[in-house]
Amino acid sequence: MYSETTGTNPLGAKTEFAMDDITGRWKSREGAPDIRVYKNSERKNGCFFMEFAFKTGEMFRCPVKKHQSIRYVNLYGVMSLSYNTDSDVLQLSAYGKYFRAED
Repeated sequence: MYSETTGTNPLGAKTEFAMDDITGRWKSREGAPDIRVYKNSERKNGCFFMEFAFKTGEMFRCPVKKHQSIRYVNLYGVMSLSYNTDSDVLQLSAYGKYFRAED
């Protein structure tokens, strides 16, 4: 993973962002699975989840967690999240860049 202090972040993405900014559907132009980020208001504190669509009808849901200002999900390994607010690009360390899906 890149470090914001060393300047090796080519997208200008930040690891510190509001989860409400990334809720919605996201698509990869690189062939990675579609994702959806949503808030589960039925759970205590309304935690956020990321849903992966690998095949039609086959969904994986993972809670989005935070450790020392790094947001991540654990789907058969830890994937960190970063978000560029200027270009509205979400980046997953294992799958690359995601763009907001058109509704």
